[in-house]
Amino acid sequence: MRLSASPGRLVEVASGVDALYLSGRAAPPASLLETLEELRSRAAARKRDLPVLLGDEEFRLSPYGFGKYRFCLRHEHGLVGITPSAALPAVRVQPRTEFLHGVGPALAVLWFQGTLEELVGPLRLSVSRLDLHADWQGWSINGDERWRFVCQAERRDLHELDGKLLGFEFGRRTTGTICARIYDKTAEQKEKGTDFWLLIWGERFDPSRPVHRVEFEFGREGLRDFGVDTPDEVLGAAGALWASVTEHWLTYRSPTSDSNRSRWPVAPEWHDVQRASVRGGAYGLRRMYDGARRGELRKLMPYLNGCLVGFGALCGAAGIQEVCSALPGCLQEYESVTGRLFSERVAERARKYEVA
Repeated sequence: MRLSASPGRLVEVASGVDALYLSGRAAPPASLLETLEELRSRAAARKRDLPVLLGDEEFRLSPYGFGKYRFCLRHEHGLVGITPSAALPAVRVQPRTEFLHGVGPALAVLWFQGTLEELVGPLRLSVSRLDLHADWQGWSINGDERWRFVCQAERRDLHELDGKLLGFEFGRRTTGTICARIYDKTAEQKEKGTDFWLLIWGERFDPSRPVHRVEFEFGREGLRDFGVDTPDEVLGAAGALWASVTEHWLTYRSPTSDSNRSRWPVAPEWHDVQRASVRGGAYGLRRMYDGARRGELRKLMPYLNGCLVGFGALCGAAGIQEVCSALPGCLQEYESVTGRLFSERVAERARKYEVA
């Protein structure tokens, strides 16, 4: 991989916690499990999520499970799994990325803990996955120089599409220890519509240059190897975790004549990566969710425009106003044919966007 910039002068545009998955030991009351089971049966019969008020918060109960967890509860802040099985932690929590960056990881943990303890009683949370990231401008990536990486993981993959580099992957998530990814974050942001990243990068971001992400994923076993388990321990150790993996687990080297790559000096660019602030922050919850919705709308517009152009051509409406004027009658006719109100469809789709 070729990383070129003015010597060792990469620009950090963001860093911090990008994923924080939790599991919790608790003893859910039998009454709660019975209620969830009844609602799940009703949701399965209707083949759609059902609203359920848990404490002061409204969730959506899915007719399907959440991995090994029988009950999947959706909220705009994330997913919650609850199980009656004693073989698993009673609770599984997966906060949304927007929620983590909107309020900060520490407050995100407190929100889920406080909300769930009202339901299941005292809850001891552990971290089952932590993703730390640092986003940089000033790199030009070429897969031909992947040999400049020195990594403890045996598995290393280069991802390309039609000759274009997508990124690198080191290690495997399935080990539950450590894996890493380096990829073009701006390309992913445009494809997925995650426009809230533009808000996070803020004034540091130069839109004329790509952002490349260095991301380390710590599984449960990897975190235990560092002696951390609870959210407080893990978040408090974030800087030390970053320093360790960028100094010992994965490095990018400047070639010399030495046949042993591990003796090559660390490249100036990687020294910048090692000094990432991993500062994170709270960027405003409403701003994060609004950014995500704007991204979804941006992705939708080409399809919407194409459909409306075809509609206008078929019904003889030439301009925007004429097309919009012709729409209500056609939509009302479709309501009669299908037996479902347009407003119901909109409300259902809005709920999906809230918990996506």
